[in-house]
Amino acid sequence: MKQQDNIRIILEGIIDKQLKHNQPPETLQTYNRLVDNAYTDEEARLLISRALQIELYRLMHFAEPFNKNRFLKNLHQLPDLPDVD
Repeated sequence: MKQQDNIRIILEGIIDKQLKHNQPPETLQTYNRLVDNAYTDEEARLLISRALQIELYRLMHFAEPFNKNRFLKNLHQLPDLPDVD
């Protein structure tokens, strides 16, 4: 299994948990908003994973802690893709 596949599986697990436990609630709100706007389940989850990837990237490359405010801002802006900065 490729590293990219492992990362995808991890991201899917995190998103599943966030949706199931409604924590943070903004993840479920974003998911519902995207689905209500004609995105498929898979597309909505992929977009949400982009916001999560920003936080993981900054953690791995810059040793920054998870920035909840940036994550929530990026969720709010979806389907526009977030910037890494």
